Amino acid sequence: MSLEKVLEGLNPSQREVVDCRTNCAAIAVPGAGKTATIAAKAAVLLADPNVTVGAVTFSKDAAVELRERIVALAGASAKKRLLAGTFHSLAYKQLGKGTGKLTDIVNDGIRFAIVGRILEESGIDWKVEDAIAAIERAKMDLGGPPGGTIESQLYEAYQSALARNGKIDFQDMLRLAVSGMQQGTITPYRVAYLLVDEYQDCDSLQSRWTALHAAAGSIVTVVGDDDQSIYGFRSALGYKGMEAFISEFEARPVILGKNYRSHSEILATADRVIRNNKDRIQKDLVAHRGPGGAVDFKRMDDEYAEAVAAVEALAPVLRAGKTAAVLARTNRILDPLEAVCRSHGVKYYRAAGRSILDRPEAALVGDLLELIQVSKSSGIDALLGFAGIGSHELQLLHAKADQKPGGALPRKKDLVEAGIAESTVDKYRDFLKKLAEWRALCERQLFSLILDGVREWMLKFVAEDAGKRAVNTAYDVLSRLNGPFLDRLAFLRQKNNEPADDALVLTTMHASKGREWSAVAVIRAEETIVPDEASPESEERRLFYVALTRARDWLQVSTAKKNPTSRFVVEAGLA
Repeated sequence: MSLEKVLEGLNPSQREVVDCRTNCAAIAVPGAGKTATIAAKAAVLLADPNVTVGAVTFSKDAAVELRERIVALAGASAKKRLLAGTFHSLAYKQLGKGTGKLTDIVNDGIRFAIVGRILEESGIDWKVEDAIAAIERAKMDLGGPPGGTIESQLYEAYQSALARNGKIDFQDMLRLAVSGMQQGTITPYRVAYLLVDEYQDCDSLQSRWTALHAAAGSIVTVVGDDDQSIYGFRSALGYKGMEAFISEFEARPVILGKNYRSHSEILATADRVIRNNKDRIQKDLVAHRGPGGAVDFKRMDDEYAEAVAAVEALAPVLRAGKTAAVLARTNRILDPLEAVCRSHGVKYYRAAGRSILDRPEAALVGDLLELIQVSKSSGIDALLGFAGIGSHELQLLHAKADQKPGGALPRKKDLVEAGIAESTVDKYRDFLKKLAEWRALCERQLFSLILDGVREWMLKFVAEDAGKRAVNTAYDVLSRLNGPFLDRLAFLRQKNNEPADDALVLTTMHASKGREWSAVAVIRAEETIVPDEASPESEERRLFYVALTRARDWLQVSTAKKNPTSRFVVEAGLA
């Protein structure tokens, strides 16, 4: 589409942003076409052969997409006058220009090892993850943490270790670039106009990086929505950052209030929720598509009934060639959805994390069932190892006992005399007894009893919560199917967890930001889940608002009866 056509299609507020030649803050509601507005503005500016434009985003993919859209409108000749990238990639280039060489970036594995060694040598009884988080928080302040604290001890030791190895970390890119610009050793980019996307997600360093360019003469347009600020745990400034920019640089605020995504019924529901936040830029949501959407609320007996209801409601949407997603507060809440998708034969994609069925515990459930059905004879060692029997004792068992299913049960006395620990002998003999019992039940086709026994045996030896969830999810898939175990395992192991146009997307509320689907089911909308008690209520409300506004035509919010219905559901007028 030509630039002229794009400009003709802009609404008055979008056109105001495009035409503004002073500092500007565009406050864009969900689905407001902000990327199209930014691209159009950049293209209009680049029509002047003497103008340079910078465009900053948070992710590499977003930077590539924005650059391509701008070039498509402005023409290939504008490429040399367009600077597009993420905050970190642009800051990294500045460091190279300031020092004459690019510094090595430490990878996560080495960083983890460095911090682990610091904790060990200093005797600080912290988890490595907590220490890394403390160091990252400290780097938000250019002066570092206050002296005499554990945080300062960790920070100084960590920075010294990086310096000895000639490396910096991801956060240092921005921190050093900002520090260099403030001290005059690094020059801000010489762009006439700077466009910053998703400004509500900026932390103090990113905000300062932007401000230093504005102070150096760049005319800055920031685009964002304080109501979609959901990264407070990453120090995002949200409403305060946008208000501070408007105040410091006398930026013209422009509300992009027309939503091109959702029908008015969905927007009205979301609007009733977000208006309960006090610290926000006031804005009216206007549905360009008007009425015609549907919003539903269901309260189900348990999470599996809820999962079935969501899958059965969304499967016809997919069959009709439209898109659909299930959103949850955390990735683990999606485990029952995956189980139901498997048992129903629905193609799906877990977009926010690994499938719980990829865990080794789930694979071992399948191996054990194959042993029970005598479709394979190998794999006993892996199961005994899972039960805690070490490799040395497994070798002794191989030498002294017949491990084949159906073989004679070895005497306890003989195994103990062979040097095998009594506890190991008991564990080994117990497993063989259970295996024989399960095989007998299999011949009688009492599959449910076997599955109950297998789950109980597996859970005895799992310590990690994720491992327990893997066993339980595998059990849930298999128990919802019929027929011999080999047929059921085919459903458990099928490779249908891949991105595809006709796949049901299972993802978190956080990961859904920036995306949209024809139909959306928001599950487990319960107190203690959303809002999460560990997060500020206002941020949790914004997160719920983001989830609701992903839906174009149909929205379903549901709960299981484990907890009271979320206050946000009540605010939405659904319960």
